[in-house]
Parts: sequence; structure tokens; C-alpha cells
Amino acid sequence: MLSHIALQTAADTRIPALGALDSLASNAVKVFIIISGFVITHLLLERKERYLPYITRRWLRIYPIYLICLAAGIIATYLHFAAFAGHPWGHWVPQPDLIAHEAKSLQGPGLLWHLLAHLTLLHGAISNHVLDVSEYMFLGPAWSLSLEWQFYLIAPLVIYGLRSQSGRILLALTTVLAYAAYRRGSLGDFIDPSFLPGAGLYFATGIATRAGFAKLPALSTYPLALIILAAGSLLISHELFPFVFWAAFIAWMRLDDPTDALSVGIARALDCALDSRSARFLGIRSYSTYLIHEPIIHALVYACIRVFSLGMWQTIVATLFLAPALTLLAAVALYRAVEAPAIAYGKRLFHEAA
Repeated sequence: MLSHIALQTAADTRIPALGALDSLASNAVKVFIIISGFVITHLLLERKERYLPYITRRWLRIYPIYLICLAAGIIATYLHFAAFAGHPWGHWVPQPDLIAHEAKSLQGPGLLWHLLAHLTLLHGAISNHVLDVSEYMFLGPAWSLSLEWQFYLIAPLVIYGLRSQSGRILLALTTVLAYAAYRRGSLGDFIDPSFLPGAGLYFATGIATRAGFAKLPALSTYPLALIILAAGSLLISHELFPFVFWAAFIAWMRLDDPTDALSVGIARALDCALDSRSARFLGIRSYSTYLIHEPIIHALVYACIRVFSLGMWQTIVATLFLAPALTLLAAVALYRAVEAPAIAYGKRLFHEAA
């Protein structure tokens, strides 16, 4: 959210240090992709349910609230165009190239094609050569949701392949070769890894961790020295950050009754950050937060510029204070009114105790 506030108000161009937020946000999404590989693998291994109940419940989990946020995102997209029409801040326009590409891509039949792509939730798999800015249109953060849906569709087949040695080798080769083809541009042009081959290594990390989780040793001491050494790899490439973070997270999950003061302190800090009441409250509503925050930012920026005639810095400050509060309120309401009922219905539909 903070990254998108900086991007959508051009604060990152006025304060270059804020550009680091974009890198942090990108890495956070990649960590989420790893977690998704872990969690979906766990679900399929533990429940062993048929494909129809599995995919229907996944659809009910993500689609109803996505549809509402998509409608809000469509309106907010045009508000965003209107807010910066005529360059009210001179040359300080947030992501001018992206705005230009989006506006051009929506001309003529483009709007219909983008709507159809988004309604299938496969918009992230469409190359910019085929439908420009498909992954970002209307609801920018939903590029990763499209990626998730692509993974959900084939995840049972992937888990089935893990049952044999030959299956695991085939999956590993397919993942690496598809990723190589993606990086070479052979599969099209994408801004973020919104197409499954581009994120295969992240999903594979989560899948492999869950598949071998029971064989990992329990830890009585948090391996801080090893984590620090692993973090040193970030000096080589920041793209390794999600994997280092994941290693630190798994070490925390395997930490069992630590006795030394350092490990106890680390365990308490991570418990507070990841397993406290407030963390769980926000975590449960994180999907709603993730989808609705950008339309709220766009609407706020429009109101600041076109309704209240605020300047750039006034708009930045107002958005910084109002967007998180309004997003949290909206996320709580959406979770209660849409997300939780849809999840409960999916459980009832297949006679599972809520």
C-alpha cells in the first residue's frame, strides 16, 4: 500500500529514496508466491479432495470479492486518467508511460478485450504484445491474483507428479526450462512475472518445502549465523531476497523450545510480528486489503486534485494519512460481507464442517 501511494502520487519521483518501497513491495509479493506454493501443497496433501470441490472452493475464496474490487478498479482507473488530464502538477505525473499505455490500450475494442481477460482471471497470462498492459489494467495488484489462479488450476497435477521420482524430475525440468524461456522473452513480454512460467521457481520453493517439511530437523537454536551468511547473498543480487526471507521463516517454524537467550529473543520477536493477535487480524483481511487499496488511492488522488484543488504535497500527505485508514475500513467490511460468507458457503457446499 505504501509503495502504491508513493507511485500513484509521484512521491517516489520527488523523493527518490521512496523508490526502495517498490523493491520491497515486489519482494513481498514474491514471498507470498512461495507461501502460496507451500499452503496449496499442504491443502492438497492433507485433504486429498477431488478436483471439482478443490477448484470450486478456491474460486469462491477469491472471485466474489475480486469481482467487486474489479468494478471499483474500473471506475478508479478512469478517475485516475481524469485526475492527471491536463498535467495539473506540470511534468510531475505518476508513471506517465503506464498511464499512456493504459489509455491507448482501452481505446476502441480494447475495453471489451480487457474486461473479458479480467473476467476469466487469466489477464496476467496475456503478453503485452497481445493485449498491452493486460496484467496491470483496472486493478494493478491483481496481476498476482491472476498468477495464483493459474497455479490453482494445475496445482493438483503438480502434486500428483511429486509421487514418483520420474514425476519430480519432469516437474523440475519443466519448471527450469519454462522459466528460462520466460526470461528470454520467448513466451511474450511481461512487466511482472504474472505468467506462471515466470514465477515457477517461487512456487516450486514453497512446494518443495512443504513436501519435505516433515524431514526437516527441529531446531533448539535459531541458526542466526547461517541466516546472516545467506543474507550476504543479497549483495550479489536482490532477487535472492525472497528465498533468504523464506529460509529465515522456515527456521522460525522449526524452532522448538529454544534455551539460549538470543534464540528466545528472536522467537519472541517473530511471534509478535507473525503470530500476534494484530498480525492475525490483518492477515485474515490481507486479501481484501490487497485488492481494494489501489482503487481507494486513485479515488483519493482524484478528489484531492479535482474536487479540493490541492497541490502535489498536500495530496501526498492527505493520501498517506487517509488511504490506510479507508483501506482498513473497506477491508474489514468486505471480509465480513463478502469474503467470509463465500468461504463458508464453499465449505457448506461440499458438506465440510465450518
